[in-house]
Formats: sequence, C-alpha cells, structure tokens
Amino acid sequence: MTTGVVSAPTLKGYTKPRLYTPPLTAHCDPSRPDACECGCGLNPDTSWGFECIGFLENFLGWTLLPYQKWLYIHALEKGADGTGFRLRTVVILIARQNGKTQWLKGLGLWRLYLDSKGISTAGCPAAKTVVIAAQGLEYAEGTLSAVVDDVKESSKLRLEFVRHRTANGKHAMFLTGKRSWRAVAQNRKAGRSFSIDLAMLDELREHTNWETWDAVVPTTTARKYSQAVTASNAGDKKSIVLRSVRDGCLQAIIAGKTEETQLGLFEWSAPDESDPYDRSVWPMANPAMGWLDGHDEASVAGKLEAKRADIAGFKTEHLCQWVDSLAPGIIPAEDWQATLDELSRRAEGAPVWAAVDVNWQRSRGYVAIAARRADDLLHVEVVAAERGTDWIIPWFKARPGKFQTVAVQARGAPASGFIEDMVEAGIPVLEWGGGDLTKGCGDFYDQVVQRIVRHRSQPALDTAAVATVAKKLGDAWVFDRQGSPIDASPLVACAAAAWAESVRLAGPEKVPDVHEWPSEEEIMEWQKEDLY
Repeated sequence: MTTGVVSAPTLKGYTKPRLYTPPLTAHCDPSRPDACECGCGLNPDTSWGFECIGFLENFLGWTLLPYQKWLYIHALEKGADGTGFRLRTVVILIARQNGKTQWLKGLGLWRLYLDSKGISTAGCPAAKTVVIAAQGLEYAEGTLSAVVDDVKESSKLRLEFVRHRTANGKHAMFLTGKRSWRAVAQNRKAGRSFSIDLAMLDELREHTNWETWDAVVPTTTARKYSQAVTASNAGDKKSIVLRSVRDGCLQAIIAGKTEETQLGLFEWSAPDESDPYDRSVWPMANPAMGWLDGHDEASVAGKLEAKRADIAGFKTEHLCQWVDSLAPGIIPAEDWQATLDELSRRAEGAPVWAAVDVNWQRSRGYVAIAARRADDLLHVEVVAAERGTDWIIPWFKARPGKFQTVAVQARGAPASGFIEDMVEAGIPVLEWGGGDLTKGCGDFYDQVVQRIVRHRSQPALDTAAVATVAKKLGDAWVFDRQGSPIDASPLVACAAAAWAESVRLAGPEKVPDVHEWPSEEEIMEWQKEDLY
C-alpha cells in the first residue's frame, strides 16, 4: 500500500509538531550525516525509528509523509542504555484525516516483525501481542482488516501469516511464533487477559473515565520492551483522560524537565487563541496538508464552510484545539442563517447606535452598530475590529457625532475599564449592566429566533453567532465570553448595540452634513482593516 503524494500547494503541513517532548541531549549528534533531517541529532544509534522507516519502505513499499518519518524517529527513541524504548507511553495529538491510523498500522507491523532489540530477525520477534482499542469495536476491527491486507500483499510478510479470525467481538491476526494483533473495544475489560508489547488506544479524547486506560496500559508493564501509544485529536471538558495525560506532559516540557520522563507528547495543533479562519495556522495542526492527495488548503476550507454552525467541532477535529464544550451555541444556526441579508443596510438618515466589546483575553476589540432599515427591521453589523484595545478610543474620536450612544458593559467585562476614558474623550457612553444585561442578551436572541433582525455575512460575527454559549445568571443568562469555544465578542457587541437602540436615549445634537454617517464604501474599508 502506498500513500498518494502530490506536489506542494501554497500551504504545506508542518513536519515538526508545535508541542513535543524533546529527545535526550546525549542521544543527539547533529553533525552525523545520517541524523534526523529536522536537525535534532537523533540517529540510527539512538532511535529505532530509522529501522522502522526502512522496514515500511522496503517490505511494504510505503511512501511515508515527512511528519510520519519524524514521528517514528522521535517516538521510537531508544532507552538510555541503547535498548528498549525511552518513552514507554506516547501521546499523539493531531487533526483528523492526516494519516495517523496509517502511522499506527506501520508501528504495529514493525513491532511484530522485529525482535526485542530491533534486529531484523523475523523468526524471533519480541512483540508477541499487539492490541488496538477503539471507541467503536468495529473501527478497531476495520484497522486490523487493513493490516491483514497489508501483510497478504507483501511477498515476505505473508510467509509468516497464519490466519485472520473474525469471530464476533474477537477479531485477531495470528502470525508464526505465537504472535498476534488483536482488536478490542474500549471498556474496563479491554486487554486485561493479555501481556501486551504494544497497546494502541485510538481517539483518547472519547475516554470520559479511566476504565479503559486502567485496563489496557498496565498490561504493558510486565513486558520489558513495551509501549502504550495513544492517538487523538483535541477534546473538551469531558475528555478527562486525555486532558490529564497531556497536562502532565506539558508541565514537564514547559519546566524543561524531560530528561527523566518516560511519557512523550507530540502535538500538531493550532495555538489556543488563533482564529479558525486564519489559514496560516492550519498547517500547524494538519501535517499532511499539501503532502497527501486530497488534503490541501481548499479541502480544509470546505470543511470550515460545512462546519460554520459547529465551529467547536471544526476546532477540535481540524485544528486540534481544545474547547470547553462540543455542544452548539445557544442561537440556532438555522435562525441566524435565515436572518442573513447581504444587501441589508440602515434606512437613509436613520440614527445609529454603537457598542464596544473586548474578548476575555483582551487581545481583540470590536465595534458594532444597530440601526433601523427602511422596512423597520433592525440591522446589526460589526464595523470595526482590531487586535488589542488601544485603537478603540481614537477610532470613536475620529468619528464625532456619528452615534446616538455607545453601549459598554458597566462592570465585570474587559471593556468596562474603558468607560471613564471614553467619557473623558467626549464619547456618549451608555452603560450596560444589571438587569439590562440579561434583558439585552435575551432580547437579541428573541430578535434572531423571531427573525426580525438582519445582518450581512461576516465570518467573525457568523462564527460567534452560532457557537457562543450562554452563562446562567439566576434564572436568566448572558452570552459567555470565556466559556465559549470561539471569540464571542462580535456577537456580544451586536447584542449591546441592539439593546442601546431599544433604549433610544437622546443622543448628541445633529452635526453638520460634513460629518454625516459614512458611505457604504467607507464602512467596507473599516471592515477590511483587520476584521477577519
């Protein structure tokens, strides 16, 4: 079996993961011509990965992706004495559809056809038992069936093939020398009756308790040259096993204390605070992008478009970013889509109310407006967005008299601290707080569901609208900046502007026509500055 490789498009996946456990210093010699191409210095004397790569290329005819080679070299680093494995447990985090199952298959086959010290003597392999556990037993069985096909297609490997058992719930491949590869379900009984040389746990994010981990991983401790390898994309708050293991790895990596560790992390992911629409971060989570046929920038863009109503799902599956919840936002996606009107605009001469909001990380600010259309429906729009917050007051000062009032959450929000300076700058601030806060969020929700509000297509706003979750305040709720899997502030700003419009307090005196509301072209220029 070969992996289709194509010429590289504009975006190419990163070979090295964004976060990983570094190799032992003593194992690295960058001056060697046969060292790892990343420059780390791992070489055939300090990593079994080179033999694994040679086995897969020569015996199976596989064409490995750059990241797959890198991962074999680093995950199969030798022990300090040159035998066994330094990393007894390996945690791989990577976006979906990047060839991780193929990588696991390759690892399992290499272990079955080599001896305990990595010497290519197939008649006496150390890996007597390989086990793959998956959330769905049928998935583990499907992977095993593909492994059997690989063995049968190899003129050399099939000489040691005995049989493929497909009894219900007991799928296994048997080789000469009492070697076997077994498929098991992820539960508290998984693998308990075996002594396992290689345990592979797929989709660790689905483990909401320690039952499967406690059933499988301890079975490797009795085997001197064993490994437990897990592979998954990112999870949410329910992924307690993956989160716990990952956090332990990160603590050691951040502290620079990995020399004694036997637990390795290799994570291809986009940075936590990155915008899912920022294509420059896609290759960080998708190392096969541009290398694997059909997996390119356009394919990821298509997945994002299909997941606009489930941004949390896109982030975990295709950016390998952690989210608090995979549940959809409080605003129904179909209602938000139904209120889309690309030609929406305020009625000529209609007064305009504005609002400011800043995300909970204080890394980005937004200005939204609300105004009545000619048909008396409410038009909302994000008209300015930039990194940081120092631009907000100058932006309003450059547009005196444009807005009736500017709503800002009174307290408890990142933008609350700007109120005093905004007032001193002559900006007509309208404080949004108390019962008005829950009323404004609830009213905006009602306007969307009742479809009496209109908006244009704006990725930042559209993403926030369908993914922002609610936070309870007594028997009411507000839009939750911190608890949402995306930047909720574009939506919060629109809700605040809509609330300000509903209050309709007297605004500033009308200014001369020279200061009239800007044209549509001017608004489009504001949006281009840094909206997305």
